[in-house]
Amino acid sequence: MDSYNFTTYSQLFTQITEKYDNDYFLNYLQNNEYKNISVEDFKNKVVCLSLALKDLGIKEKDNVAIFAASSPFWLIFDFAIHQVGAVSVPIFANISTLNLNFEIKDANIKYIFIDSQDRITDIENQNEDMVFITHNFCIKEKNFYNYDEILVTGQQICDNKGFRPHEPDEDDLFSIIYTSGNTGTPKGVMLTHKNIISQLNDINQLINLDKEEVVLSLLPLAHIFERTVMSYYLSRGVSIYFVDEITNVSNLLKVVKPTIMTAVPRLLEKIFNKIKMNILLKPLISRTIASLAFEYALNENMNKNSFVYSIYDKVVYSKLREIFGSRLKKLISGGAPLPKEIAQFFVNIGVPIYQGYGLTEFSPVISTNYPDFNQVGSCGRVIPSATIKLSSDNELLVKGPSLMKGYLNQEELTSQTIDKDGWLHTGDVGEIDGQGYLYIKSRKKEIFKTSTGEYVAAIKIEQELSKNKYIEFAVIIAENRKYTSALLFIDRDKFQEAKKLNKRLTIEEYYDRTEITSDIKKHIELVNSNLNEWEKVVQYTIITNEISIEGGELTPSMKVCRGKIEQKYEDFINDMY
Repeated sequence: MDSYNFTTYSQLFTQITEKYDNDYFLNYLQNNEYKNISVEDFKNKVVCLSLALKDLGIKEKDNVAIFAASSPFWLIFDFAIHQVGAVSVPIFANISTLNLNFEIKDANIKYIFIDSQDRITDIENQNEDMVFITHNFCIKEKNFYNYDEILVTGQQICDNKGFRPHEPDEDDLFSIIYTSGNTGTPKGVMLTHKNIISQLNDINQLINLDKEEVVLSLLPLAHIFERTVMSYYLSRGVSIYFVDEITNVSNLLKVVKPTIMTAVPRLLEKIFNKIKMNILLKPLISRTIASLAFEYALNENMNKNSFVYSIYDKVVYSKLREIFGSRLKKLISGGAPLPKEIAQFFVNIGVPIYQGYGLTEFSPVISTNYPDFNQVGSCGRVIPSATIKLSSDNELLVKGPSLMKGYLNQEELTSQTIDKDGWLHTGDVGEIDGQGYLYIKSRKKEIFKTSTGEYVAAIKIEQELSKNKYIEFAVIIAENRKYTSALLFIDRDKFQEAKKLNKRLTIEEYYDRTEITSDIKKHIELVNSNLNEWEKVVQYTIITNEISIEGGELTPSMKVCRGKIEQKYEDFINDMY
């Protein structure tokens, strides 16, 4: 395994461009066909763009926003920012206007890279002096500069004056990543060059990528999980293919045939549930065989050397692996908890899933499973440079070189989160087994105390409720309440399928059908049968409204934003009591 000898993101750029020669380094879709950017092209574009940005007035330590969909151009702009010595501030492309402008003001953003003309007015209305660098569209007005045009300017500057990259210190600020957790209020996590590079060193020790690996990138680069893993991919010079739309993932898996990719649990849950549903639609004999194979794949102690497995693998599992393109060797899951049965299923059918755990505040990986050390259901072992321990109430604490510098403009919150001994208080309740595998049980803030003094761990109940085919998300209500209740957000895909047969059907009519309400009721009774009396869901409300990142009900990693939902559905909650 090659060791890394760089300590900053700028030195990472030098390593990539001097060490690798890959014509298919970065690949993006244009008119439904992949276009490639070689390592040499990448280098030239970053250099020219950095000179152009400097010419526009961007200086060392300026905070510069990237408000765009993930693509090679996102990365080129990011690296160009660092060559100037500025600090990149990624903003999720589907963020609400309220949070968008909060982050711009909080980070004192004066320059922004943007690829959506539709969001210009959202920013302009509150930021008159903002300088826009646009991609995929042109606006011929003051303070608007087109990406392709300023690249030409940068090339002219390079031809005349040459290029001298900025050399930061490893403790200099690298990026400000906004995270809302599940509270809904964005917090600017300040990460240094040392933070991100320490992560790359750790990942490099655990996951061996050879130069023939092919990556499919589908998660937003504004999320620290994908940003860090992407930085590792780049450091190995492998070929990276970007997804244009999340709805196109299933098609592109077959086109790209990746060997490695990262995903959030919600995507894997959807694939798992679709496999389940497709089996039910098969003819009798095929359905019987596929159903038996499906159940067999849920077995924790499956024997892959058995005759039964060899039959199921040839007839069923090999076909299921084709969903991922048939070559997938590493599927890394993070950003939220992955239900154990889903992880077990994919591992058993030959799609190796490695679940990890982390926080933006730790850049983000704290622990992960990896080849030869994969304990299904766990969050893996702690990364080499980090140290973890459990507090007296089993809260996970962590320290190491990946630990953030602090929260932007929030010294008090920083001191509440990182104690005087340098331990980050994660807010997660965990266990560590004898082999060093970490298990996250719940968020401290998601263990609710009822008015009768009993404790309800919300996440495990919500996961069980969401296993019903009609329920997309479940939110448990119990804090200071006399009993436990739930808001059930329906699966809109099921309704869309039904609407194909009846175009006049409304979503309210569909979810008022007796067979559906009865199915949901039976499922809740089943879930309740495995819970303590005080944990059982006594009342529930089916919500047909759409739940989204844009609306603030979900975080960008598809976790429920509990505070926003409790506020938005206060009347529904009160009606249940």
